[in-house]
Amino acid sequence: MTDTAEFTATASPPNVAPVRRLPLSHIRIDGGTQLRAACSDATVSEYAEALKSGAVLPPVVVFQDGNDIWLADGFHRHAAHVAAGLADIAADIRHGDRRAALLFAAGANAEHGLRRTQEDKRQAVLTLLRDPEWRGWSDRAIADRVKVSHPMVARIRRDLNGTFTIEEPGSRTFLSRHGTEASRRVTRQTQTGSVVESFLRKLPDDALLSEVQRRGLSLAGSTHA
Repeated sequence: MTDTAEFTATASPPNVAPVRRLPLSHIRIDGGTQLRAACSDATVSEYAEALKSGAVLPPVVVFQDGNDIWLADGFHRHAAHVAAGLADIAADIRHGDRRAALLFAAGANAEHGLRRTQEDKRQAVLTLLRDPEWRGWSDRAIADRVKVSHPMVARIRRDLNGTFTIEEPGSRTFLSRHGTEASRRVTRQTQTGSVVESFLRKLPDDALLSEVQRRGLSLAGSTHA
């Protein structure tokens, strides 16, 4: 088996609950934590046949928040267990909610399982850049999480500049009900638009007008004489 052989057995990280079997029906796969661009039916079939032959696949990784159990890594293995007619699956259970599972999924399969495609990597980066909190991270921080190069993150972020507003973290000071001074984390929006538009916004009016006149263009809606 081509892809199954890429898995290697590793010890559970510290503070992680021992692996145990969970009913497949108890694991949620509808939370958007599948970050591959597409599922490989061939891989699912290969894993399912291996399971029917008695193979044991590595446990999937799930996050449990007290109410739900979210699948974070192992969607092909999960689907293969379903296809093989099995009722449960070995799972590495970690504490966390859907967002914790999503963040973990962003870097999953970088070193094991079915090799990620460029589109898989792009999908993971886009997921973080579309999030109001995570898109405030630096390119390097996102790259480290997704396990891609930071120039790749920078290119994708640049592509999104005309679509998404980047929110920068900040703080605001206020008086609490007890009369003491406190601060609250807020976000402030920065301008959107293409790289060219962002550059033009920073030009002084006289420089912008000079360039317009040099090119023989007109500045529609201008209030300048």
